[in-house]
Amino acid sequence: MLQATSPLTTSKDIQTAFKTFQDNKADSLVTVVRAHRFLWKVGRNGEAIPKNYKPERRPLRQEWDGEMMENGAFYFFTAESFRRTGSRLSGKIVAHEMSADTFVEVDERQDLIIVEKLLNARLNRDTKSKDVQIAKSCTVIGEIGINHNGDMDICKKLIMACKVSGAKYAKLQKRNPDVCIPEGQKSKVRDTPWGKITYIEYKRRIEFSEKQIEELIRFGDTIGIKVFASVWDKDSVDLMAKYTRISKIPSALITDLDLCRYARKKFDFLIISTGMSQESDIDACYLACKPDVIMHTNSTYPCPYEDLNLRYIQHLQTKFPSAIIGYSGHEYGLSTTFAAVAIGAQWIERHLTCDQHMWGSDQLSSIEIPDFFKLVKGCNAVVKATQYPPGDRRVFPREMSKMKSLRKGKKNKDENKLST
Repeated sequence: MLQATSPLTTSKDIQTAFKTFQDNKADSLVTVVRAHRFLWKVGRNGEAIPKNYKPERRPLRQEWDGEMMENGAFYFFTAESFRRTGSRLSGKIVAHEMSADTFVEVDERQDLIIVEKLLNARLNRDTKSKDVQIAKSCTVIGEIGINHNGDMDICKKLIMACKVSGAKYAKLQKRNPDVCIPEGQKSKVRDTPWGKITYIEYKRRIEFSEKQIEELIRFGDTIGIKVFASVWDKDSVDLMAKYTRISKIPSALITDLDLCRYARKKFDFLIISTGMSQESDIDACYLACKPDVIMHTNSTYPCPYEDLNLRYIQHLQTKFPSAIIGYSGHEYGLSTTFAAVAIGAQWIERHLTCDQHMWGSDQLSSIEIPDFFKLVKGCNAVVKATQYPPGDRRVFPREMSKMKSLRKGKKNKDENKLST
């Protein structure tokens, strides 16, 4: 049942909600928006009574998931459940979370004015976003990940390489193996550089302690580069939040909405990657944590060129105009990463290693230090080469000498219209 008084509903909302309804074999579905509102009611004696929190323990808004409030945009229900109860909501009920602006309903003239402005803003945004967005700058992250194999000296060498190359960040991975590794995998024996050991022991060996993390971050500060980490669990969120205000949710965990919300509360700047995800997974993650940067990626290691789907970057630009769109690559070579910058990716992440033949699952999909230098230089070159929007051809001052020496006849009429 679609409500005519909720004109901000999109076809994407309906499609995503219907999939949720079907996948959960629900009897009915309600649409909601997340709101951070402290609710009260007035008692019989006129006293104010809190409904959803304790005043003596009032939570900070950034530490509270908020309330899910019904916005009445549309409902799904089975004919059987409606005949049985006469209600649109009964039996097994699931919810579809929508953006905050959809809480507006048209009941009065003032509501209509507000909705009209919101729709015009959305139309203007969608029209502009159809053009290729030009990256005005490029922020490069050197993804060290676990390519250090637990060796502090190797990790510091890679951090230094990030700094000297001109990258802005060096990134690690942080996880609590006891929490992250499935029970069935922990006791399996693996061949490693340390001999045959259990998988959990191997993961513990390559994981840096809090003291080591602090040392690496201080090392980065000393040489002038920020070091942060992808976080794989709440323990790692808590640890990293002590030392940095930026973090990333890896592709594998953007469906863990509880972790996404928790990280959003702890960090000022949050990045997500979109590998191995359905569109509905990305939508749900965005609503849960409003990431500052969304990185297109394909989680195949290494990824063949035909699977890169770089034009998805443009789709993300259109769909999430308030977010920065980036690209995290796992392919061989650099050319396709440069193409991502030309399309408009403003943040670039590539795995970095001392030697692709070192032991480890990510080494082969990483680039070695000399190529990482080429990566940063090339990304900055592409930004400069694509800095002008489409339009009439520009004649640049450096062309003037050739114009004067190679063209015959009168002074070129464009000489006074040079670009600076």
